Amino acid sequence: GKSNRVPTETNCYADIEAAFRYLLEVRRIQPEQVVLYGRSLGSGPSCYLAAKTAREGRSVGGVILQSPLLSAYRVAFNFRFTMMGDRFPNINYAPHIRCPVFIIHGTQDEVVPFWHGQDLFLALSQPWRAKPFWVEGAGHNNIEALLRTTGAFVDKLNEFLELHIAARRGKVAPPTEVPICVPAALRDLKASRQQQRALTSQSLFA
Repeated sequence: GKSNRVPTETNCYADIEAAFRYLLEVRRIQPEQVVLYGRSLGSGPSCYLAAKTAREGRSVGGVILQSPLLSAYRVAFNFRFTMMGDRFPNINYAPHIRCPVFIIHGTQDEVVPFWHGQDLFLALSQPWRAKPFWVEGAGHNNIEALLRTTGAFVDKLNEFLELHIAARRGKVAPPTEVPICVPAALRDLKASRQQQRALTSQSLFA
């Protein structure tokens, strides 16, 4: 854009924090209503902010990570630990995230290897692991195109939001662990559909 700042990891974090403050202070949106979406390198700022808000005691509502990386150096080398000078160490942030996380990754990703998505999923605390979406045969930049005809990409996003994000159903509440939030969401959705059917029946006989 019009920024004259140097593109650094620290400045990327500053940018997402500024955007988050705008949502909270100007738009008056609650943290629980915010779902972070990070694709590829963008997974870094998203994991950073999700972990930061959790440590501060008021986590964002959820996180969606598409083709995420474990860290910058690990894209080229399969290090067992985070090297000094590494950038966007998502694998270090993941255990501190305290909201449902949905990971999407192509099994034939030629830029960020598929195992990055798998290992990042395992690095998350188990109660916050939403069912991942491994896209068979997809690369780094063609997931949406590959699934366009079936609509599966948008369907999976909507499914995650409906089942894991209470704000999607009009409830502003702290994030709930996956084993608890999914059954609760299904009950809410069932009740909502029953209410809609009842209203439809009333209008037909009015």
